[in-house]
Amino acid sequence: MSNGKNNKVLLGSGILLALTSSFCCIVPLLAIVSGTGGVVSAFSWAAPLRLYLLGTTVLILGVAFYQVYKPRQKDACGCEEKKSVLQSKTFLWIIAAISVLLSAFPYYATYFQPKAPQQQIVINNSASVQQAVLHIQGMSCEACEGHVNNTLQQKKGVQHVNTFYAKGISIVKFDSAQISLQQLANAIEEETGYKVVNKLISHD
Repeated sequence: MSNGKNNKVLLGSGILLALTSSFCCIVPLLAIVSGTGGVVSAFSWAAPLRLYLLGTTVLILGVAFYQVYKPRQKDACGCEEKKSVLQSKTFLWIIAAISVLLSAFPYYATYFQPKAPQQQIVINNSASVQQAVLHIQGMSCEACEGHVNNTLQQKKGVQHVNTFYAKGISIVKFDSAQISLQQLANAIEEETGYKVVNKLISHD
């Protein structure tokens, strides 16, 4: 395989791996926009592999940079071999920049998340108002937090939601006269694709 074809394969692989490494955060955002939350679970496998995918992306781009910046071969007349646009340094830097943007998506994903529609919430301190802690499996970044928050905030009776992907929990204040704890768990599983592994009422 020629150097030109090698470079195309390397650059294509670099972008694909960078994109795959951020599937766990890109898909939840697309799910919020499109309303197809169930698809998130199909890409949950990417989260544990993120560091390996990023490492492979860096390695592939490193090889691509070596291919582009190594001394050019000279032909019989002593002229340097001409490189196509796809083999140029400019094109390589463009691909590298795209790969970095894709890889870093989890760090700026929240800026693209639409806000959940605001409901008219009547805050009261009656016995029916409770706070629950739901333990959620499958979240891997702030985009996942936004997905859970967005889903629960749209439910009637939910007064406040605070989700922490690092801890794998969502703290929900809700009116049990309007929505049950089981309904909250069902909403997360059905509309986000994440799994609720435990749920309990907090007395704090």
